[in-house]
Amino acid sequence: MIDYYDLDNCAEGEELNPFAYNPEEYPTKEEMLDFISLNCNKPPINIDLKELSVNGMVKRDPMEMYLQSKYISSSNLKNALKTPRSFYYDYERVFEEKERPCFQLGTFAHMAFLEPRLFDLVKVEPKYNQSSKDGVLCMIDFYNDLLSSDNNYVPDVDEEIPSVNWNFNALKDFRDNKKQQCIDIGYSFISEEMSMIIEALKKNYYWYGGGIIPQLLKGAFSETSFYGKDEETGLNVRVRPDYFNVEENIGVNAVISFKTTRADDLGKFYYDCAKLKYELSEGMYQEVMSSITGRNFNVTIMIMLQTVAPYDVAVLFWSPDDLANGKYKYHYSLSIVKDCFDNHSIFPGYDAMAEEGSRGIIDMHLPEWSQKLLHPVAIDD
Repeated sequence: MIDYYDLDNCAEGEELNPFAYNPEEYPTKEEMLDFISLNCNKPPINIDLKELSVNGMVKRDPMEMYLQSKYISSSNLKNALKTPRSFYYDYERVFEEKERPCFQLGTFAHMAFLEPRLFDLVKVEPKYNQSSKDGVLCMIDFYNDLLSSDNNYVPDVDEEIPSVNWNFNALKDFRDNKKQQCIDIGYSFISEEMSMIIEALKKNYYWYGGGIIPQLLKGAFSETSFYGKDEETGLNVRVRPDYFNVEENIGVNAVISFKTTRADDLGKFYYDCAKLKYELSEGMYQEVMSSITGRNFNVTIMIMLQTVAPYDVAVLFWSPDDLANGKYKYHYSLSIVKDCFDNHSIFPGYDAMAEEGSRGIIDMHLPEWSQKLLHPVAIDD
């Protein structure tokens, strides 16, 4: 007997799997956590980067070299979603290194999460009066104490011992030299406010989730570039994740991204991620790294650090839906670029947004919120 259903009053809902991916291809965070729990006391497995260079090149190179390479990046492709011409200008732009502050919180945290000893190498300089010899001598003692506490520091046995009898300028030069020696062996000097932030960051590193951050980063790689060729388009592509780890260490092959944010809650951070098209970047990381290494990189973990009070940390496990969406945008934007290169390297601007045959004239529609009803206004006589 056939059952008949009345569908007259039914409405079409959202597609359950709009990007047509297989959910089983993406491990769950529970699977990863189970592996970490069972193997947390084992030493990390170090993977030779040459072994990962199966269909391309994986290497640790300077950021300047990475940015100067003529490979297509996720930043380039985000611009391709604006217009092809936006891609072209971003792709052809000459890299210029910008002057940066001496101490950057995001850069420091990125390094310290892999080398926790760096937390102990940030110091607040005491406020000795540097317009007097006594104050300068006290500062020299401060720097000398830091140097003597470092196991790798070799003191100069022939070095003169400064005193109040020295010329004032000679004392200041000696002080500056000692400070530079401290910087050379890894010390950073920061403000008291920044010191409070670093202390909060250090606590979060060790305490968050019962210490999950160092466990996720056990044996992880950083400062590593991946150079390969997209199979569908033949275009050269590159990625450089903040970190990545392999299944031998955490049970999954994972891209681990590190983001600093001024967002005061997770909702605002998620909004910013979508606004900045992070899904395209994360999807591209997985696709390119999987293609080059022959491993299935199918997990993305994002470590978020607030740069505003309360300077909190969050560890975020990306959903397969968002990653599949990012992969779709990656391949779609790459196909746009491929078409432009094939079409005599012509990269149109906004005229590409017009319908075919409209000669670049775009139908304009204001956003829906502009059509809100106006409330009547009663004005008394």
